[in-house]
Amino acid sequence: MHILQHFSPPSHSRPIFSSNVLRSIPRALLDNRALADLIMLFGRRRDYNKGNLGLFTLPMPEPEWETKHGKPTLDVIAVHGLNGDCFRSWTHQDESQAGVKTTWLNELLPYQLPNARVMTFGYSANVLGNTSITGIRENARMLLNCLRDRREDDGDSRHPIIFLGHSLGGIIIKQALRFANNEPRYGDIAESTRGVVFFGTPHRGADAATWGNLVAGIMATAFGTRIKTSFLKVLKPNSPDLMDLSEDFRSIATRYSIASFVEEDKHSKLGRVIVGRHSAVMEVPHEEVASLPGDHSSICKFGRNDTRRFDAVWRCIRRIAQGTHTTAPPSGTLEIREICIIATQDSRRLGKEIP
Repeated sequence: MHILQHFSPPSHSRPIFSSNVLRSIPRALLDNRALADLIMLFGRRRDYNKGNLGLFTLPMPEPEWETKHGKPTLDVIAVHGLNGDCFRSWTHQDESQAGVKTTWLNELLPYQLPNARVMTFGYSANVLGNTSITGIRENARMLLNCLRDRREDDGDSRHPIIFLGHSLGGIIIKQALRFANNEPRYGDIAESTRGVVFFGTPHRGADAATWGNLVAGIMATAFGTRIKTSFLKVLKPNSPDLMDLSEDFRSIATRYSIASFVEEDKHSKLGRVIVGRHSAVMEVPHEEVASLPGDHSSICKFGRNDTRRFDAVWRCIRRIAQGTHTTAPPSGTLEIREICIIATQDSRRLGKEIP
């Protein structure tokens, strides 16, 4: 069990593509836009998250916080995305002031939700790592186990929960809630969860993930190793695994408040939006959808001067916490879309097709 007091993420980051390696790659492949994009975006080692695995409780922004505001009565859990880190993914770097960084989860959010205990979950999510559906399930179960143990140890198993998910992190949260609703040992988590806030989560797959097939082959040639491209297939547009997960989650989504923030800006390095609106929206009847200035990396990072962007997010979280967020249809009713989804799931289990 990990409890964070202070952290200083390492600053080193070495390129994995040397000039000799680049010279060994055929010119025609170097001219391929997808390869060029991937070298730019994933051409550096992202090893700093290896030591930040598990569930971390973030410190409050001021000493004696509980003396002033009382003990926490709400749990907010943030789950980072692909190639992310449980601290850096939520930390804003102020370009106008060198060295000024803001981790809004514990530096800004507590002032709006003083009764919240904010935690961040870290898992291995390298672009060449365990992003297969198996890896997603393993990380989802790890999240549940860490959260269950933490809440039991602290004697607050009934406190309301709000999940925040960036990119792949949102998929892990959906998988975790599926487990929680089906397995009694996680029943307290299923019942205590108020809602989920998604930031650029590829509910239908992110176009960027399709680049992995090409680069996996290039890197296998360059480095003499074979990379499992199946790890990335789950994030392809309309991936069967991802579609099945999204459909299964719909059957329980009406129990929770759902908010999806969609990235407005093109990625600064790639020149295009990574997760478009079609993929970033679940399209459930009670979902709150809002566009947010920022690209796929910055959509979940807020500085002290990001008043408009941060306001939209914390107010959404507060509505969920207070139970005033957009609600699902009344209990016991099903939308036509849900009925079709359930019928489709039953049909698949029987190995048949709905005519």
